[in-house]
Amino acid sequence: MKKHFRIGVTGVNPYNGNRGVGALAFSTIYLLKKSADELDRDVRITVIGPNFGKSKFDISGKSIEVSCIMAVSVFSFKNILRLFTNPKMLLSFKEYLKLDIILCMGEGDSFSDIYGKIRFNSIDDQHKMARFFRKDYVLLPQTIGPFNDAQVSKKAKKSIEKSRLVLVRDRLSLDYVTAHTTQRNLKELIDVAFFMPYTRKRFRNNKINVGLNISSLLWHGGYTHNNQFGMRIDYKQLVRQIIDYFISQADVHLHLVPHVVHSSSHVENDYEVCRKIQNEYDTDRITLAPFFLDPIDAKNYISGLDYFVGARMHACIAAFSSGVPVYPIAYSRKFNGLFAETLEYPYMGDLINESEEQLMSNLKLAFENKEILADKIQYSLEGIVMLKENVLKDELKSIFDETKSKNNR
Repeated sequence: MKKHFRIGVTGVNPYNGNRGVGALAFSTIYLLKKSADELDRDVRITVIGPNFGKSKFDISGKSIEVSCIMAVSVFSFKNILRLFTNPKMLLSFKEYLKLDIILCMGEGDSFSDIYGKIRFNSIDDQHKMARFFRKDYVLLPQTIGPFNDAQVSKKAKKSIEKSRLVLVRDRLSLDYVTAHTTQRNLKELIDVAFFMPYTRKRFRNNKINVGLNISSLLWHGGYTHNNQFGMRIDYKQLVRQIIDYFISQADVHLHLVPHVVHSSSHVENDYEVCRKIQNEYDTDRITLAPFFLDPIDAKNYISGLDYFVGARMHACIAAFSSGVPVYPIAYSRKFNGLFAETLEYPYMGDLINESEEQLMSNLKLAFENKEILADKIQYSLEGIVMLKENVLKDELKSIFDETKSKNNR
């Protein structure tokens, strides 16, 4: 009988309305199951997050069963009280203790204090839990940093150095870990969402179909509503300039593509902002993309476009990884680290360092030369992404082998 490998995955959420966070979950689940099947191993995947129960996800023709347990912390009296008064929390804790290893994704970009200390602590608590219960843990490909707070930086350093393996998704994160920690079991890979399967959509309107992803978070000035990310550009004004430019092109049909969706009003709800803008313009030159049910649904739609502009990084990854000429609009170094450094892709706007005139001029130039962008993307997919996929598969397989060896001692 094959041994069950019980792998916990934290910092992902397949149910999240943020289809980027969902893409990390779907891609990780898919890659783990694929690696286990190739090794003829029976893997039991447990997602550690806000939900409890069992789910099945249909990914690339495979039905993959996943257990979900609630994230547990034992580092305060309040959390311990919750543990013994909430039956689901107690069951989650018992299941947690059975796990062989913890894989930590950090929501892709939240192992940082860019979104505040509370969010960082929610990620780092799972590293602390693994250490407290003497479980090996691995940092899956993610952005690490920046850290502007000295206390947060100190906590991050400890978690990085105590992990069995650190995988980063961009060169800037690699440089940070190398310069600020003693961790050397370290590899630069790439965001796992590049490997999420999809089915290309076809638009049959005889137009150049351009997608525009509008970030509700940037639209509202961040969680603080006061330009939290220090943007030099008025984002609302920029969005209207972009829309005006594309609908002035007779051969273009514009698609507003939300990548974070909620059923109610929310600072993160791209769908809400896009719907308001569609109503504001009231023209058949603009289509509002559907309310995507999952990240694969979103990638399917984006893959059918001819050009894409986006401020949500995973919306841009969906475009890039499906070969669509894309012009990311960056608001943090996670964009620069991935696109400019790792992918060697220079076509990108910068809300922090560019003026509105510079960004619009470069966006238009990129659109006019979208065939060149498409060629560059194909080169990067074949020469960079494919190689990193092979390394990632090898690393995932080594996790199974090393965990097996440890459990057999």
